[in-house]
Amino acid sequence: MFQYLSLLDAEEEKEFFAQIYETYKDEMFYTAYLILRNKLDAEDVVQESFLPLIAYLDTMKKNSPQKNWNFIVTIVKNKAFNYYKKRKRKQEMEVPEEEWEELDLVDEELEIRVIEKEQVRLVMELIGQMDESYRDILLMRYYHGMKVREIAGIVNKTPDNIRHISQRAKKKLQGMLEEYGYFGGG
Repeated sequence: MFQYLSLLDAEEEKEFFAQIYETYKDEMFYTAYLILRNKLDAEDVVQESFLPLIAYLDTMKKNSPQKNWNFIVTIVKNKAFNYYKKRKRKQEMEVPEEEWEELDLVDEELEIRVIEKEQVRLVMELIGQMDESYRDILLMRYYHGMKVREIAGIVNKTPDNIRHISQRAKKKLQGMLEEYGYFGGG
């Protein structure tokens, strides 16, 4: 607090600043701590928050305590969020060497999931281009997980007929996938 008082000339300003400091420092700390979850960081943010207040002391003298608190808490929150973002960026950049392999593994897993999603999207798109009878059978059988007998009852065909249509539809889908560069093989 004393470093801030030295920035002020008038005794009246020093007294008002000291009053603001004593009145709000604990609430400021609590606000910063809720965001940062670190005592030392919260203390730093509180100290950084007092400097901008010096420029607004004349305005704050005229305001109600509630309006002053709203102004102060806005400064504290902004400083705390900025501090948090800066700390997070720094932590992201400082990846220890032993974690590099783990990050590569995470990236590989993410890449696999993206590829799988893209493959599912392509399969669904290709199924959508098929004849209605093939499309409906494949969707009911493999997407909805229905049994051959259930499908047969819905489309008024025999279970054997559904199996044959399903085999032909899978073969057609396999050919379409091979055109896109995916390997075949049943």
